[in-house]
Amino acid sequence: MNRRELLHRMLRFSAAGLLVPPTLRGLLSPGVLGGGPALADAGRAFAGRTLVLIHQNGGNDGLNTVVPFQDPLYYQARPNLAIPPDQAVPIAGGTGLHPSLAPLSSLYENGRMAVIQGVGYPDQNLSHFRSTDIWFSASDSDETVETGWLARFLERMFPSFPNHLPDSPFALQQSFAHRVPLTGERGVTGVVVDNPDTFYSLVNANYSGPWNDELPDTRGGEELAYARQIDIESFEYAEAIQAAAENGTNTVAYPGSALGLQLEIVAKLISGGLDTPVFLTAEFGFDTHAGQAGPHDVLMASIGQSVAAFLQDLANQGLDEKVVALTTSEFGRRVAENVSLGTDHGSAAPLFAFGRDVQGGIFGHNPDLSDLDPYGNLLLQHDFRSVYAEVLRHHFGASETVAADVLFEHFEPIGFLDAVTPVEPEPSRPARDRILPVHPHPVSVSRLGRITLAIDLAAPGPALVETFDVRGRRVARLAGEERDAGRHGVVWDLRGLAAGTYFVRMRTARGETTRKLTLSR
Repeated sequence: MNRRELLHRMLRFSAAGLLVPPTLRGLLSPGVLGGGPALADAGRAFAGRTLVLIHQNGGNDGLNTVVPFQDPLYYQARPNLAIPPDQAVPIAGGTGLHPSLAPLSSLYENGRMAVIQGVGYPDQNLSHFRSTDIWFSASDSDETVETGWLARFLERMFPSFPNHLPDSPFALQQSFAHRVPLTGERGVTGVVVDNPDTFYSLVNANYSGPWNDELPDTRGGEELAYARQIDIESFEYAEAIQAAAENGTNTVAYPGSALGLQLEIVAKLISGGLDTPVFLTAEFGFDTHAGQAGPHDVLMASIGQSVAAFLQDLANQGLDEKVVALTTSEFGRRVAENVSLGTDHGSAAPLFAFGRDVQGGIFGHNPDLSDLDPYGNLLLQHDFRSVYAEVLRHHFGASETVAADVLFEHFEPIGFLDAVTPVEPEPSRPARDRILPVHPHPVSVSRLGRITLAIDLAAPGPALVETFDVRGRRVARLAGEERDAGRHGVVWDLRGLAAGTYFVRMRTARGETTRKLTLSR
């Protein structure tokens, strides 16, 4: 096993769902254990800006979260579950919040809360697992991507990862052990931990301390040295998190819900000086197929009280200026209540963004309940990747190019965040081999005649690019020569081709990737 293979195996190690990678500073520096220069601290590289994601696991009911309390169709569709008009917390016109979200109303009034209506993606997948993967990876619904959008962004901004790492982790994920969010092309870009004390105890219990025996002068001895260094570095990361927890403080009481406890930890770590730009938290229980009213009230209370306490805690300590909190959920719920007094899997739903940099208000409109899809679901207003593009560009300062690279194509920000000065990453090569999306799509053969396909190569070498029809017959060989790492254009002459579905396949030394294209007249 070579060093890189060992690194990737160790990066995928998980201990009881609590620990997903140790720091690995300098492990790829030839002949040096931990001797490479450390990166600039990730938090300082983003000028101290922090993103806190709050995932509502199970598919939150958007209509009972942001309530169209003046729409009679809402009450017709939900005779038992609808929030009564006199209980909704009005925020604008005929729009109100669930009564248990009342603690957030002052944030809205002070312009520090944005409501983004109708967020989802085209061809919504209603499977919890698949749709969660789509949200965490920022892929199209018909494309499987194994990496997370946040991980790709961190790798894009820090191309020397994982050779050199900062003193604080790039990201900290609590409560849920989903592998996609922090999995990048070059490793796992953060740690997963329920509680700093738990993490410290877990790693400390396995930490064997300095070794007195000499390593054998063999390849096995060299690999053993790397394994020992991983042990040391994992302990140091636990130590950094524990030190921040001990140095930090909380100034308010948090609710005892799962989310309240997580946000209390996040605030304490920020207060304690942990320079981590991304925190992921989660609340569970939003899959409300039956008896929704009571459980959903409790969940809304957890969101409202926890977020209000978190932002007040940061404000009390002068730490709220560069922190944005954002809610997500894999999908919304169907408009009509079901016979079990619950709601079934739906499509688009509202998201919330909180913070001093937020442009408060409502982005979008109350859904038109007279215009639904054939299954009784809400129509899309905002692609969730436009929300991500907003965070990347207007919060973290990523350039339009970087954001489009991370999200695989360009998505226009919505406007709910104040823009910041763009921060350009170190020069880097693409993180993976890929064929980029084609725009506009479908491709009009009669209008274009030929198109230029953009391909990314993560390393220099030959790239064989071919096209095939739906029966698997090769249509054309577009390229096959040696190319440098980077982005390249490959011309495809469409003249004489029939309208229909085609596949572009690229093979390199690192594997194969395919993109489906539709040609029209």
